[in-house]
Amino acid sequence: MGMRVRMDAADLGMVAFGGSAAHEMLRSLHVLGTVNDHPLHISWSLEMRERIDAELRKEIDAFAFWLRNRPLGFPRIWEESGVWSWPDQAAALRRAPVAHYAEQLVAGALEENGRAFHVPLEDFLRDPALRERAEKRVASLHPASLPALGELAADPERSRERFARLLSSYWDACLAPDWPNLERHLLADIVRRGRAGARHGVAATLEGLAPRLRVERHGHEVVLASPPRRGGAPALDLALAKGDRLLLVPSHFTWPQVVAVGHRERRAGRTRRTVRITYALAELERQARPPSPPEDLLGLLRSAADPTRLQILGLLAVRPRSTREIAGLVGLTEAAVSRHLKVLAEAGWVGAERHSYYVYYHLVRDARGRLSDALGDILI
Repeated sequence: MGMRVRMDAADLGMVAFGGSAAHEMLRSLHVLGTVNDHPLHISWSLEMRERIDAELRKEIDAFAFWLRNRPLGFPRIWEESGVWSWPDQAAALRRAPVAHYAEQLVAGALEENGRAFHVPLEDFLRDPALRERAEKRVASLHPASLPALGELAADPERSRERFARLLSSYWDACLAPDWPNLERHLLADIVRRGRAGARHGVAATLEGLAPRLRVERHGHEVVLASPPRRGGAPALDLALAKGDRLLLVPSHFTWPQVVAVGHRERRAGRTRRTVRITYALAELERQARPPSPPEDLLGLLRSAADPTRLQILGLLAVRPRSTREIAGLVGLTEAAVSRHLKVLAEAGWVGAERHSYYVYYHLVRDARGRLSDALGDILI
């Protein structure tokens, strides 16, 4: 989905940060179910599957209709700014009004073309047409989830307790052992961006969130924008006013996507708009960038990538030789050998010295060292 968010360049208080155990857990569950879309996480996914037993796998599949298909979260249950622990969030999930849980899952079941809309739980329970629509969609995409959808409609409280148990079991098996390290990286990203904003303003906080996002400055405004995707959902185009909020949420489990979600809430007698942008940690962005070979290395490899030139290099590695001698040994004319030698000389493989009527070529000894060092910089 394309995005364009405009805000006051001077209002740093409009920017907040979040990073919670529960949100990371939901995103990681999404990655487990859609790992082909997250190539950096394939190895992690294989390791997690070793930790998940058959019963837990069954429960994850039961809620696949929600875990795999939409931006994840419970904004009316879990405070999005700040950094929260899973025990606190598990308790909040269990004590919140059940509609705050159920309506998020209903929205996922009714999602179409990447858009999900809020449907009050009472309307969903009362309207057979809505339930039938949800059942048809879930049956076509995630048939194993149909019983869980039925339970959601028949007994939302029981569904919530089942979902809470699923998250707790998954947390214990998969994320809890690694959470101290995961949390440390999240906090480091938040601190780094917060310091950049305090020193240089809103634009500095937003720069480098993701390759697809660009920061534009237009007078007193800063615009955070991304190009629309072909055939995707309509672009998100919002202007944040004073009192609204841009919430930045780093994640280990978002790359290669950037997820933008907007919602409204009533606070202190006014409606506040929040745009939440979930982006990949900088370390993941670095891992995703293929190394760029230096031109010197490319020149050495390209020039040597020819059978005849490799033969010539092998001959010169033994001792210097004249053009005529090389031509006789490789079975080519002197003119053809001269052309090969010119390519090797331009790349830095060989040098030349004149002896009487002959030009002798020799191997430049440090060429092998430069090749080895350059490859070593990439293949570390």
